[in-house]
Amino acid sequence: MDLPFMTAWLDDLLDPKSFNDFCVNGLCVEANDKVTRIVTGVSLRDQLIDAAIEEKADCIIVHHPNGFWKGESQIPVGKFGERLRKLMCNGISVFGFHLPLDGHRDIGNNAMIAKILGLKPVHEFMYEGTRAIGVIAEWNTPATREEFLDCLDTSFEHGVQNKFFYGPEQIRRVAICSGSCGEEGIREAVEMNCDAFITGSIKESVPIFCQENGVNLVSCGHHRSEVFGVCALAEKIQTELGIPSKFVDLDNPI
Repeated sequence: MDLPFMTAWLDDLLDPKSFNDFCVNGLCVEANDKVTRIVTGVSLRDQLIDAAIEEKADCIIVHHPNGFWKGESQIPVGKFGERLRKLMCNGISVFGFHLPLDGHRDIGNNAMIAKILGLKPVHEFMYEGTRAIGVIAEWNTPATREEFLDCLDTSFEHGVQNKFFYGPEQIRRVAICSGSCGEEGIREAVEMNCDAFITGSIKESVPIFCQENGVNLVSCGHHRSEVFGVCALAEKIQTELGIPSKFVDLDNPI
């Protein structure tokens, strides 16, 4: 497939222009005019590039386009220059999609977490631009705190990292925000009558906020809550476009 067609297909699917983000969304490195094999991963890093070379891939798609965040110099020197040379020398183009892969209503991280947990999405929250990134979803029947934790431990390969139960004993309506979330997003979920909040990583102030505001919250790891979107994207590309695509999980406990 021609690279411009792949670029247009991804832009149409993930709608990056609708999100106010703090990194490049879309094509970051143009190292080949074709896309014949794809590797996806959470973060752009040396090991993922090595995996792409081993798979003979000519395209990488990531959630975290490290090196292309706003505020980074993006001058091709040092480690960043070394990484670019490796990509260019091996003919591997790179796409990055950050918030668009959190907020996609079908294959986004939060939509996928809701699906895996057996929750039905009912609302969105945490708007970044004209699109939201968070999902509010419900079970038909409320779960106890213990059942809630058991469901998470089953659905997340590495289980729950932190748990804070200061809210309702019964959990039916759940707010989901992969990666990380601060007090503003949690407050929005509380105002929308959520019984619990699922996220990836948290700041020091979050447990205090939960205690003082009666919130149930669990965190499952930043990286570990964001494997779902890039995995689902690889499956969608292979199914709809017929391009061999593989998700490579290089675990990060944070």
